Amino acid sequence: MDLKLLRSFIVLSEAGHYGKAADRLLVTQSTLTKQIQALEATIGGELFERGRHGAKLTVLGRVFEKEAQRLLRLSDDVAARMRRAHAGLAGHLDIAFGISTLVLAPRLIADFRVATPDCQITLDDLPSSEQHQRLLDGRLDAGFCRAPVDAEGLEFLPLLEERLALVLPPTVSEPPLSQLSALNALGFVALSPSRGSGLDSQITRWCSASNFKPRIVQYAEDILTVHAVVAAGLGAAFLPWYGVEALGGRTRQSQLSGPESHWPIGLCWRDDDRNPLLRRFIDHISGRGSFDASLGQIA
Repeated sequence: MDLKLLRSFIVLSEAGHYGKAADRLLVTQSTLTKQIQALEATIGGELFERGRHGAKLTVLGRVFEKEAQRLLRLSDDVAARMRRAHAGLAGHLDIAFGISTLVLAPRLIADFRVATPDCQITLDDLPSSEQHQRLLDGRLDAGFCRAPVDAEGLEFLPLLEERLALVLPPTVSEPPLSQLSALNALGFVALSPSRGSGLDSQITRWCSASNFKPRIVQYAEDILTVHAVVAAGLGAAFLPWYGVEALGGRTRQSQLSGPESHWPIGLCWRDDDRNPLLRRFIDHISGRGSFDASLGQIA
């Protein structure tokens, strides 16, 4: 139904006179008459009783008046939402995060929602490699993850530096790095390479640089399980430092050193994505300064 005709109908019903309504609408009286006739043809009945003193709503007109007002309010609401969406003030974002931003990402998103209350955000826990693929496929708007190895098609904003940590059961003392092989008697628990290829490669590079080969006694499908197995005393593990801190104090952990012991974690998105809400989110995050990832606060 033509919204222009609905607006003309409402103005005429309020004015009660074709001449007055035409003046308000900035059209001629004959144009207004044709608009009302076109609307009546669509409705299938007369909406106004025409007389010497103006235009009075018929029974059908009074019923239609309520529906027309409702439709116009709905149209105005949709138009306002679209304007807000175009300005990046409303809409929906699918965002993923990893264990290293378990605390930081939700707090940054909560802060953004305070500034942009009309937005809706779906948050999911995914490994970095899966985030990169979903971003490229258009199934994800943004992700808190490792920097992509192949950056073609993706943009990356560094937010913090993650470090590799040696994680031990609470009853096991940390040996000197020169005696790290003593932990092979206990054995190591590792994340399945298919679930965390980035972390697996990081651990492999660090161990190679340290001339150490861990004896893997168990694999797990997620870092939470790896950490739980270590806390139960069934092995040691190499895990992300901030991720382990976020999981609580059920294990003993220490940061490792060396050129292969650290890597950037940041916000990643598709470089050709022009979603106004996403651009506002990126600007919001980039303007927050440096971060203390363990607290999820600005440093």
